[in-house]
Amino acid sequence: MSPAGALEALAERIATEGEPLTSHLIAHPPADPVFGELVAAGPRAASAPADYAFVIEAVREGYLCHYGTSRILEGADADLTLLAGDLFYAIGINGLAALDDPESVGILSDLIRVAAELQAEGEAEKAEALWLAQLLALTCGIDELLTTRIAALEREESGSLEGLKEWSENTAETNGLGRRFVSARNAIHFEPTNL
Repeated sequence: MSPAGALEALAERIATEGEPLTSHLIAHPPADPVFGELVAAGPRAASAPADYAFVIEAVREGYLCHYGTSRILEGADADLTLLAGDLFYAIGINGLAALDDPESVGILSDLIRVAAELQAEGEAEKAEALWLAQLLALTCGIDELLTTRIAALEREESGSLEGLKEWSENTAETNGLGRRFVSARNAIHFEPTNL
């Protein structure tokens, strides 16, 4: 599997779960795995780019089941969609644990937690900016400035959203991820569900 096949691989993995999920699988996911491809292209994922892409797309799918619209399931009711979201999160975190990358497990765990808090506060834009920043942290590494920017975002400090976006843009440019970063940023706009 290549990073480009991450969503297809995720759909195949869900097919092994059986009903009721399999009857809601989209045969060919309409989206590109731009989040996984972004992470796969960076230095920290160089040892297993396809595996990292799969992990990221699974976690993103879990997030979308909870707060947006699934890319690989359709027609499921709200309860099943929420349960599927938990399954996608578990698949992603387990996949990352198999890569023996505790730093990335921490990054993804923090991402899931803080994004959920931001969504609960009605701060979807901040949650999405956090997603981009944490994807870059996964592939390029964490630095003190990112830690400071995320803490400021959590404290709702003035300018914290802009600061986090600036960190993301600079990190992507410095690491030669500009095109992939733009693709992920463009795909980040999703329609919230009414769960």
